[in-house]
Amino acid sequence: MMRPAVRCLVWELDETLWDGVVHDGTSAAPRPPALRTLTKLSERGVLHAVAARGDRARTLRALYRHGLYEMFSAVEIGWGRKSASIVRIADTLGLGLDGLAFLDAEPVERAEVSRALPMVRCYAARNVEMLPLLPDFRHDLRSGPLPTPPLGFAKVPAY
Repeated sequence: MMRPAVRCLVWELDETLWDGVVHDGTSAAPRPPALRTLTKLSERGVLHAVAARGDRARTLRALYRHGLYEMFSAVEIGWGRKSASIVRIADTLGLGLDGLAFLDAEPVERAEVSRALPMVRCYAARNVEMLPLLPDFRHDLRSGPLPTPPLGFAKVPAY
């Protein structure tokens, strides 16, 4: 039986989307391969979410500073288990866990998610550029033209 296409890619941010760690002030600009994958999968209709450890306010500031906050449909930042964050993300977005994938640089974090949620596909951050080539991400999930934003605004700031 075939697995469903990935509907949402859940990102860890530190050492995955960008080099360094926000909490200790060593984070840098987003990695170009990660940005390319984020953009390419978004164009196919794949949603993106964040499941990150750290201080919520600092991490949100980093997302805003790099102009990335609006790329993510759900954001879970805190100190709990990544698997618990992924379950909350699935509930928030109304998706089944088998439609989610998780991307993290840390093998321990991927193992925790794999053990707790075996239906969630887990990928190492070092392979971020290969994700759009995988069959699980090859489908265009959009069904028809993109909807017109409310009142014609392309982006509404989330304050």
